Amino acid sequence: MNRVLTPLLIAIGLLLAAMLARSGDAAWMALPFLAYLILGIARSPSAGAIRLDATRAVKETSRGATSSVEVALTIRNRGAEMVQVSLSDPLQPGMQVAPENLRQSLVLQAGDSGNLTYTFGSERGDFAWKTVRAVARAPLGLVETVLDLPAEAAIQVRPEPERFRRLALRPRRTLHSSGSIPARLGGSGTDFWGIREYQPGDPLRRLDWRLTARHPRHLFTKEFEQEEIADIGLIVDARRKTDLRVEGSSLFEHSARAAASLAEAFLRQGNRVSLLVYGEPPISVYPGYGKVQLSRILSTLARVVPADDVSFNSLQFVPIHMFSSHSLIVVISPLARDDERLFPRLRAFGYQVLLISPDPVEFAQRALPADTITRLATRLTRVERQLEIYKITQLWIPVIDWPIDRPLAPLVRHALTHTHIQREH
Repeated sequence: MNRVLTPLLIAIGLLLAAMLARSGDAAWMALPFLAYLILGIARSPSAGAIRLDATRAVKETSRGATSSVEVALTIRNRGAEMVQVSLSDPLQPGMQVAPENLRQSLVLQAGDSGNLTYTFGSERGDFAWKTVRAVARAPLGLVETVLDLPAEAAIQVRPEPERFRRLALRPRRTLHSSGSIPARLGGSGTDFWGIREYQPGDPLRRLDWRLTARHPRHLFTKEFEQEEIADIGLIVDARRKTDLRVEGSSLFEHSARAAASLAEAFLRQGNRVSLLVYGEPPISVYPGYGKVQLSRILSTLARVVPADDVSFNSLQFVPIHMFSSHSLIVVISPLARDDERLFPRLRAFGYQVLLISPDPVEFAQRALPADTITRLATRLTRVERQLEIYKITQLWIPVIDWPIDRPLAPLVRHALTHTHIQREH
């Protein structure tokens, strides 16, 4: 509209000036602007004459965060006239791409097609497109027609799990399904457990012939320690109050990646895993096994947007009823004030617990000025955090105070191997 309004106002102004000054020269000066307006409007195609369609191609429906996503738009002119088109795609939250890469100007003859192709990166998220904005201009660029052309596509960028080596788990209770965790019960397995008297139905290959030879009237069977699977629940803190953002980086992204890595490791070992994302609203993935369950968990983590609500002010309100009483609970949270109240509740219900706490103090320190006030404030905050962690460790709960620049796998392996999480009876 501004392209038409500007020359029109100039022409009207010149005509008024000519009338007031009674000057023919001023009236002749308005003639080129009027001719430009008439010619531009006359040569502009009508909205019905512009026939454009668009298609969008995204190679995959889901992808890991370490890979870039390529989006290819193709627009075709199905009308009978040449069209100048400016394409623009919306910049969605979470997309890491220069805005100028989302725009393209094309001149399309009748039957021709043109492309807009761009690549973006993202930590995680759901990205969906319904339309693409096309602005068709007349040859003189005077009149514009704005069209939203249907061009649907969607892709989900999931957290990229870190590949952990095998984690040695010795939970207090196991599920009675064949797995890889010693169950402290005699049965079928690989490690010798003990000897008992023969019972009808015992396989003959398990008979202890040496002991039987010493007691001719009795038969004895070897027992091996059963190997079963664990039931593991992951709780991820997705409250906005604990999601620090420093220099474009989010602390929650590290929590999401840690949850994805642990889920992949536990499921690869054959365990049953569930997920609870504590945010607004809480999102749960009920217990399951294998690659299908891993896909559900990664898809859930990809959709999470940290949010806050008055009713979710503290971790003590986490709905833990979805976890069975024999679960090993892994809590991933930077911790805020009063969050330690959750852990006595977990212990009261008999859960084994491991806390992984991304260090918010170290994460925020990189963006703070290096002055005396900052150093004192940092020390005070760290002391307060250590007191909260100390209260949790007094419940015999291992805590990983995780500096996010360090690999998580060795810390988890150490916590599972050298703490009471294995030795409780």
